[in-house]
Amino acid sequence: MSSSYPSMPSHHNDNKVNSYMNKIALFVTTFFIGLQVNAATPEQLDSLLNEIDQDIAAQRLSAPVGNNALEKIEAFRGDAPFDFRVVPLTYRWGESYVELANRAIAGGQFDKAQGYLDKVWPVASLTPGLEEAQRVIDDAIASGMAKPVAVAAVSAPTKAELEHQRQLAEAAEKEKQRLQADYQRKKQEEQKAAEEKARKELAEQQRQQQLERERRAANEQKLKEQRLAQQTAKAKAASAPAKVAVDDIEDELLNTKPKSAPVKAVAKVAPVVAPKAAAKPTVTTLASAASVAAAWADAKEDSEPIARYDIPTEDLANRSRDIADNMNGACQAMVDNDASVVIHAADKSDYRWLAVRLTLCTRRIDRSYRLRHSHEVLSGGAPFLTLHPARDTALIRQ
Repeated sequence: MSSSYPSMPSHHNDNKVNSYMNKIALFVTTFFIGLQVNAATPEQLDSLLNEIDQDIAAQRLSAPVGNNALEKIEAFRGDAPFDFRVVPLTYRWGESYVELANRAIAGGQFDKAQGYLDKVWPVASLTPGLEEAQRVIDDAIASGMAKPVAVAAVSAPTKAELEHQRQLAEAAEKEKQRLQADYQRKKQEEQKAAEEKARKELAEQQRQQQLERERRAANEQKLKEQRLAQQTAKAKAASAPAKVAVDDIEDELLNTKPKSAPVKAVAKVAPVVAPKAAAKPTVTTLASAASVAAAWADAKEDSEPIARYDIPTEDLANRSRDIADNMNGACQAMVDNDASVVIHAADKSDYRWLAVRLTLCTRRIDRSYRLRHSHEVLSGGAPFLTLHPARDTALIRQ
């Protein structure tokens, strides 16, 4: 390797030592500057690399001040000493100066060419073509083609200085290794953390999928149970005896004309004088126990009624269904005595409506009970009904 940065052959050795010391000092200084806290963000570093590239392309190598490639290279090294993306740009910057130096050499401008190379040596001493260009200048000076440039004599460093620089270099190397080890350790920790996060996310995803499968299975089981319950309810409803609604019975009774049963000619029972209408039905016993027993033993159409019940006039006039509740005592007596009934009413429509109500009333008590009823036209007074012993036919001619 030729002399790295001599300007004059007479000072070749001194300059070589000086160049070596300068490189060590530059390395140590740059390294420890790089150990400072990096305030630049990744985006800022990317932008700075782009600006360096543009400055080199525009030949803004070391001027103007504040906007040139050299200042930005040094700034990048200070902010990110271990970011080696700047190295190729640094060599491009050095090659630009070597090219300028070769042009100056071709024109015989050795002093100008040396000035270009002097800028490259402390920054990028391994720039391709740098040593060759320097050799051409050194040979030109040695042959007398070029005048040597006067330089100040530089004394060689002492042993103590060399030892100090060596220690600094060793410390810088150890710190570099430590930082690299920390970087690798953090990188491994981040990788492990990422793998653990991915593992947990996968486990959570699988857990959620299992929960979803269980939820769907539970819903399907619930639907099956509901369908089974519905089928069971339908089967029970189909096998259960049909219930006859009261309103259906009423409609049937109102829309069906009763068949007239053959009635024997009987003497009419003298109408009983009705008392004044009362708010509640009253029961009036019309015969003694002996006469009731005789009536049951020898029932005839002209027999005395067993009992008499007043019909609520207001309920009858308003066709109120509450009449069944108000005459519940009479209905119970009909069922208990299996009695037939004579309805004393002035209008036949009143008789038919009452017959339906009494039928509904007695069927609520005993569905097997069959009401045998007859109508007696009432010429005046409040309507009432009388109970008579059970008969297969009506007691009173309609």
